[in-house]
Amino acid sequence: MANTSKRTQQAMAGNGADRAAQQGTAAWAHMARQQMAWAADTMAMLFRAGESIQQAQLHMAQRAALLSQQAAETLRSAETPLELASIQANLLAYEYQEGMRYFQELMQAGAKATATSAKPPREESVTATAADATAQVVEAAMNAAAPMAQAWQQMFTTAATRGAAAHH
Repeated sequence: MANTSKRTQQAMAGNGADRAAQQGTAAWAHMARQQMAWAADTMAMLFRAGESIQQAQLHMAQRAALLSQQAAETLRSAETPLELASIQANLLAYEYQEGMRYFQELMQAGAKATATSAKPPREESVTATAADATAQVVEAAMNAAAPMAQAWQQMFTTAATRGAAAHH
């Protein structure tokens, strides 16, 4: 009987060790799944951030092409050197303004990516709220910079108009 009870105890201990090993394997598999899911989420976030940056670059290129085309048409119709200087000054002001807009769009894309990466899983509404707040700040900055760019443009346009009138 003593041998039977020892064998029973050994068998039971073996079953307990098997169960512990199975539980350890299940825990390890769960941890591996969580790490792989986190890596996939991170890659998705990086691709979304890249898409936002590419979108900002596309918008900047489209605006720059339109601005250059308009400047070329205006330069063709200029008659005096002062008009040429005025057109170039306006072009410079618009390029500065567009550069600032591009920089702000990049900052917005970066802020959105940072907000997305800092969030715990499944809190998309917090990310949307942070992105909306960032968009509002960017819009306010653009609205604040617009009068300065317009005043600078008017300064050169007025000087060019006076100079052209003096030549005629």
